[in-house]
Amino acid sequence: MKKITLLFILIAFNYSFSQMTINDAFTTQQLIEDQLIGNPNFPTSNFISSTGTDFGSVNGLAAFNSNGADIAFSQGIVLSTGNVLSIPGANITVISEGGNSWPGDTDLESATSVNNTNNASFIQFDFVAQVEAISLDFIMASEEYGTFECGFPDTFAFFLTDLTSGVTINIAVVPGTVTPISIFTVRGGGNNDCNPVNDSYFDRYNFDVSAATANPDYIIPEISPINFNGQTEVFTLMGNLVIGNNYRIKIVIADASDTAFDSALFIRKSSFGAVPLMEQEPSDIVIVDNDNDGSSVFNLRVNEPQMLGSVDTSIYSFGFDYYTTLADAEAETNAISNPEAYTNTADPETVYVNMRNTFTDMFITNSFKIATDPALLSVEDFILDQVKVYPNPVVDKLQISNQDGAITGVEIYNIRGQLVTSLTNDSTNTLEINFESYTKGVYLVRLISNQGSSYRRIIK
Repeated sequence: MKKITLLFILIAFNYSFSQMTINDAFTTQQLIEDQLIGNPNFPTSNFISSTGTDFGSVNGLAAFNSNGADIAFSQGIVLSTGNVLSIPGANITVISEGGNSWPGDTDLESATSVNNTNNASFIQFDFVAQVEAISLDFIMASEEYGTFECGFPDTFAFFLTDLTSGVTINIAVVPGTVTPISIFTVRGGGNNDCNPVNDSYFDRYNFDVSAATANPDYIIPEISPINFNGQTEVFTLMGNLVIGNNYRIKIVIADASDTAFDSALFIRKSSFGAVPLMEQEPSDIVIVDNDNDGSSVFNLRVNEPQMLGSVDTSIYSFGFDYYTTLADAEAETNAISNPEAYTNTADPETVYVNMRNTFTDMFITNSFKIATDPALLSVEDFILDQVKVYPNPVVDKLQISNQDGAITGVEIYNIRGQLVTSLTNDSTNTLEINFESYTKGVYLVRLISNQGSSYRRIIK
């Protein structure tokens, strides 16, 4: 009995020490500019929102701070179909607070085929595209998970409207599909009456589901940082833009079929912003070895202007870090401490560079070589320059010409630097990669030869 009591005290202490806090005092413009975007120079206008307080009900829009609680984001904004003040854990009560006077959203119903939505909360703003793509990180949580996940598909959408062309798309879809994200389309199997769906994107239940045959992950409700029954993994959404066009963003979430058992969308602070894209790939650098000791001092930053290209650095902020291995670059560890005066350790040597949005923290990785003699690079440069990757943009099939058999392997990375697919090549002169199932966006194609590797940027 003493052990049980002690455990309860420890759990209670941890919970009280790390409870999430909610701040519902922000205006719509403050929520969008200061919490969602973060970059004070991002060109936004026409801030609009709607939630329960506009219809005599509770407020579903606020900012949050995790205060160290076990949730994916330390800070951000939350859109809820109920009272945001009821969101902090533990998960010991049912949040079901939106009334019948609080309507749903017709745009959401049209885009998701979920009829009869209620208790919709949304934020909306306009901006001018001065970069090629934007991104955002979020998780979805809901009281529907578990008992009601088979019958009530609470849903949301991230509408990106090109005001110049009039085209609207919902980019909040399950990765690799055109399926909108909802309780139906991402669930972990906590209810034996229906199967798990896309459960690799479901994080956990916040109550005991040990009886479920799917054996999903869960924590006990007393230590849940939020007062919802379940939550997804982190999704990163990306939308492609036409530079110079005007755009509108609308983020909306709603209950489906009734007003009971609320859901929420947690969006990481400052995660909405420009996707880092290198306008030109970094060039190889040669510094002649005058004393013939096999080494020279290199300024690795000389490539940064061409990587930035036409990006307006008075509006967008990108930083660069350099690494000696791809693994370190992907893990963001052991960055070169003196990139302005780096002494090579091999000749030639491959250097990896991360280009990072300093507000959103999204980064992409590329590489270049440094050498003390241009002859050390000429063979590899010639071989890889002859390889053609087409069409670009790609719709379904990506072709890689390999007439001299130089390419021994190909790796495809998404915009976050995650490996999507890889293949090896023994003798084929033309490689074909099926892009049909890939989501729209920017990809890096790594061409691997016996002499080294090179990257090409592809748009789907």
